[in-house]
Amino acid sequence: MLDILVERQIAEEFLRTWAMQTELAEMHCKVPAIHRYEVSRVTARLFVGVGKGQILVSKEARCQLLSTWLEPFYEDFGWMRRACKGLDRHLIEDGLANTILTLPLQMQQEILLAWFNRFLNSGEDCPNIQRGFEVWWRRAFWKRNAEPEQPPRLRITAVCENS
Repeated sequence: MLDILVERQIAEEFLRTWAMQTELAEMHCKVPAIHRYEVSRVTARLFVGVGKGQILVSKEARCQLLSTWLEPFYEDFGWMRRACKGLDRHLIEDGLANTILTLPLQMQQEILLAWFNRFLNSGEDCPNIQRGFEVWWRRAFWKRNAEPEQPPRLRITAVCENS
């Protein structure tokens, strides 16, 4: 159904509605992963649609989508990757990275630094959006057509979590 909405370029209202489903997102982790698959698939499809420019919504809607669904999506990604043979991991990772890159730099920084920490600790169970991280890094710390400016003193620390 969502693919039809995207194809006909009428998925914007659905995205705004989905982004506001905070109660559903909060209950998400309480349901067994196998039953959450379709919910995470919807979220992944929205990330791909926004990332490819198929779904054009306001900055606020994109921020709300990520704010509401990014953590639940992260929680399911490893399971989806292992259990779903037809899952196009690279398409989803590119869509997610591109969705993040549509946000203001400060928001990109918050999301991507949190992702970096998670990726260091989770590896394969976390989507690899390294390309998005690299694009953000260049945008944030390098001047165009000039020598690199001195980056602000940003310290990235990894926290090892025992799972």
